[in-house]
Amino acid sequence: MKWISTKGKYQRKHRPLRNWIPILILLAASSVGALAAVRGILRDQNRQVEYDLISGSVHAEESSTADYIPAIPVIPADTTREPAEIETEPEILTQYASVYEQNPDLFGWICIENTVLDYPVMHTPDDPEKYLRLSFEGETSTAGTPFMDAKCGIDSDNYIIYGHNMKNGTMFREILQYANKSYWQEHPIIRFDTLYEQGEYEVLAAFYDRVYYADENCFKFYRFIKAADKADYDNAIQNYKEKSLYDTGVTAEYGDKLITLVTCSYHEEHGRFVVVARQR
Repeated sequence: MKWISTKGKYQRKHRPLRNWIPILILLAASSVGALAAVRGILRDQNRQVEYDLISGSVHAEESSTADYIPAIPVIPADTTREPAEIETEPEILTQYASVYEQNPDLFGWICIENTVLDYPVMHTPDDPEKYLRLSFEGETSTAGTPFMDAKCGIDSDNYIIYGHNMKNGTMFREILQYANKSYWQEHPIIRFDTLYEQGEYEVLAAFYDRVYYADENCFKFYRFIKAADKADYDNAIQNYKEKSLYDTGVTAEYGDKLITLVTCSYHEEHGRFVVVARQR
């Protein structure tokens, strides 16, 4: 920008319009980016409201069936078959029946009491990351929905469940609090129900880890799903406890069911934060 003299006074020469064009374009782009970010935040908030509504209906149904005792199966009049041959279909727990009808990809429900972590858990073995960026209702969502590792099944020794580390505190960002021993002391129990069985899990270990390269020869927490034998199971438990940030005093024996909650952590490249718990 130059100054020119006119009648003994200095005046500023106006900048040509073409010089302003890049600045105007930059401002417009910034405005569009900011607007998109705001819209994303609002969408995530709306998604959380939807999950809160689903959670509310599930817990309301739990309260109404708190004293529910499953009926004893009635053996049909035709007793020509041996009792061992008579098969009964497992029944979906009452509180999850209507939610399952809405979306049959539902596997169970994860909850840490008195926290925001209270969500359905999805399972799609044929499409492992289907819910990475998909809401329970099937709509695009940056928060996604917690989902189980595709290699897990109802008979797995360890249910591995993934959830996003959302900056607004939703999804699995809550489990990062387990880095603090005081938080574990306040929340030693994680509840995880399958469609057919309620379960309470005691936190065994909480630790920072990462996704390893294929040729790295080490214990990879995300590979332990079903123990080959007792030695394999015991080795996993030993690794969990060695990695743990503190001693919870909880251990597990071969045959105990485990859950492993996993979310992203940025302490290093491909970092993860992991919480392992044993079923009571």
